[in-house]
Amino acid sequence: MANRTLIVYPNKDLMIQAGAQRLTLTLLDLLAERLPNGSRRERVDVALSGGSAAQPLGLVLSDPLAASIDWSRVHFWWSDERFVPVDSADRNALEARRLLLDQLIADGRLPESNIHEMAPDVRPADEIAKVTADAASTDEFVRSAADAENNALLDAAARRYEDELTRELGPEPVIDLMILGMGPDGHYASLFPASSGHHEVEVRDRLAVGVSHSPKMPPLRVSLSAPLIARSHRTWFFAAGAGKAESLAHVFAGADKGGDPEYPSSFAGGVDEFIWFSTEETVVQLV
Repeated sequence: MANRTLIVYPNKDLMIQAGAQRLTLTLLDLLAERLPNGSRRERVDVALSGGSAAQPLGLVLSDPLAASIDWSRVHFWWSDERFVPVDSADRNALEARRLLLDQLIADGRLPESNIHEMAPDVRPADEIAKVTADAASTDEFVRSAADAENNALLDAAARRYEDELTRELGPEPVIDLMILGMGPDGHYASLFPASSGHHEVEVRDRLAVGVSHSPKMPPLRVSLSAPLIARSHRTWFFAAGAGKAESLAHVFAGADKGGDPEYPSSFAGGVDEFIWFSTEETVVQLV
């Protein structure tokens, strides 16, 4: 595993701008890479996330170097997704499309088939509303039935994504570049602290997992598993803001001990490169 590198910027805006330029240059470098047999790399696989980790996407096309990227050889995945209707503003994929992917498709530079979204919730809106209410019911029978329905759908969505990953990347899929953010509680992707009743970060026999009753809305999600994320060739984290300072200190301490379920981001890693991009106010508690 690569050693952790911490890069600290004066503010979030500069961190995002630097992230966009680094993404452009990294894609160019990877696409130009020659394999041991002398052939060129056929594709680059990038996993995206939401929030501040997605913001560099909006600046990519303003970089003159972006015009030289062969986007037809870049494939986009997601570290996690909110299990909501496909047109919901909560969708990480919708945000990435708005910031970058839709423009690339419109320009004819990126095939739609290179975008590998996690499945949306296709139930009618009234059915989603009813099951959501039932999942919060004080009636144990009603709540259990709603949970069973949701969990079955989430597991099916996770398994479909696993199937797509293995079909595209082989039985032991590896992502070339994993781009992540960290929440104020130390979660990453949709892998939440054990104290919130979630132990998905400890799952070792799956490529993707369903997550219900997420402590952060919306409540239903699908996430890549911790082992899949950790074996990415390159992993980048974007973490900014004073509200994340305490968690970042715990994450680094936990990572040095092999991982702490209370601070899930401590389980992340990268095989060739592992970088945390942060800001001055976020690293004040690091020793």
